[in-house]
Amino acid sequence: MIIIYSGERQIYHPQNPNLKLISPKLTLEDNAAGSLTFKIYDSNLNYNTIKKLHPVISVVRNGEVLFKGRVVSDKKDFYNGKSVEVEGKLAFFNDSYMEPFSFSGSPAELFAMIVENHNSQVMEWQQLKVGIVTVTDPNDYIVRSSESILNSWNALKDKCFNSSLGGHVRIRYEKDGDYIDWLADYDTVSKQNIEFSRNMIDMSSEVDATETYTAIRPIGAEVEGVKIDISSVNEGKNYIVNEEKASEYGIIYAPESESTWEDVTLPQNLFKKAKEKLFGSFITLKETYEIKAVDLNLTDSSIEALNICEYVPVISRPHGISGNYLLTKADIYIAEPQNSMFYLGSSKRVFSDMNTGGIVSVSSPKNISSFYNDAGYISEEKTEEILADYSKTEDLEEIINQAVSQIPSGENGLSAYEIAVVYGFAGTEEEWLLSLKGEKGEAGEAGIDGTAPEIRIGTVTTGEPGSQAAVEDVGADGEIVLNFTIPKGEKGEPGSAGGSGGDGSAGIYAFEIREDGHLWVISDSETQASNFYIDNNGHLIYKLEG
Repeated sequence: MIIIYSGERQIYHPQNPNLKLISPKLTLEDNAAGSLTFKIYDSNLNYNTIKKLHPVISVVRNGEVLFKGRVVSDKKDFYNGKSVEVEGKLAFFNDSYMEPFSFSGSPAELFAMIVENHNSQVMEWQQLKVGIVTVTDPNDYIVRSSESILNSWNALKDKCFNSSLGGHVRIRYEKDGDYIDWLADYDTVSKQNIEFSRNMIDMSSEVDATETYTAIRPIGAEVEGVKIDISSVNEGKNYIVNEEKASEYGIIYAPESESTWEDVTLPQNLFKKAKEKLFGSFITLKETYEIKAVDLNLTDSSIEALNICEYVPVISRPHGISGNYLLTKADIYIAEPQNSMFYLGSSKRVFSDMNTGGIVSVSSPKNISSFYNDAGYISEEKTEEILADYSKTEDLEEIINQAVSQIPSGENGLSAYEIAVVYGFAGTEEEWLLSLKGEKGEAGEAGIDGTAPEIRIGTVTTGEPGSQAAVEDVGADGEIVLNFTIPKGEKGEPGSAGGSGGDGSAGIYAFEIREDGHLWVISDSETQASNFYIDNNGHLIYKLEG
């Protein structure tokens, strides 16, 4: 699993939807700084931590740092999305400079001088520790100089790994610091193969002749104001020609950058070095395989991940390939690993027809991703015979895409349906939803007949004038007993005098409920109200005259 940090804050985690980046792509390359690109929106919790140059951006895979660098571009669009470009830590050597210098000593001493000079001029987080140096010189003595100011990156490149000494520089991220190594060659062989019908999706090859030469005019150190050449030890000629290859490919002189040995002061030593180079690396065509493959570590953590600057076993019988090839560059699509591309340099010499493996070499089609006949190459019958035991490219791509799609993205990352599919459900989402609905259950047993509730009146209380009426159930065990609170009415204004009464039963009456709960009939005369009486039902009756 790959996690990306800005300083100490995570900005990408595959299992956290609040830490999302759009199309994060990591490019790693031999003898180069590498880069990281992505797009980030303000919905990312740590959007505001992305700043130019500092803090350091880190890419961590399975707990180990894979890349460190700094933001050099963060173009913002209309929707506040930032398109971010990060350069690798090797580019930090552009931050310092070398004064004009003259050096003599071993390659390791030259390398340490450049690195330590850089460290003396920059902040601690920009520094690198001197690591492993395996590049040597036969005499363990070289001469290097510069009459002008160089930035430290150009000094490192021109005076070390891009000089006649060659080699590779790499950065190692260890717990006690970041180291820079200068290696004559890489010696690690990956434990993971890239293999046809297993994790190889597509492949093409390119043979580059731009760095192939058949002649050289070597130049050595300056002695007493004159550059050393080989004319004194080469029958008066200051050049060498590989006659066999020149007759086939023409005479092609190597450039000055490939023909200069500033540390060689003796013509015979210069002649020896030039001849070794002319009949060695110069007659090798640079062949590169461009392979689209899935890093199987993504689907099985027990498999070692593919790493830049390791020799990777590549096996493909249809293409006549079986050997260890140096992984010189990788384009890693972090969120879409099935689209990752790996570039591997050839381990064989094309001109000298050296085979790279123990199988019979088969001529390869021009476009290696096409497994069928191209005119002048493998016959259709032979192609069909070779491919009989292998999956077709499109089938392989589908198999690998399915495997990658099943990489869990966390408990909160998959829907319930997607989790069901991962654990074996086969069918559409609609079919899955229907599967969640149970069969109709049987009718339940009839309930016990209920009994009608008994309701009783409890107390009736007179409240203060203007208060709210209230009813409270104070019953228990299913019995309903209601207590009433009824507010007392305001005292009314006196009524007007009535006319002369008849037999005394007529008059003005008022009704009032006292605090004891009794209904009182109030008259304006002392004559007993004979028209009022209580019937057998307990109702108060007033009988109208006539």
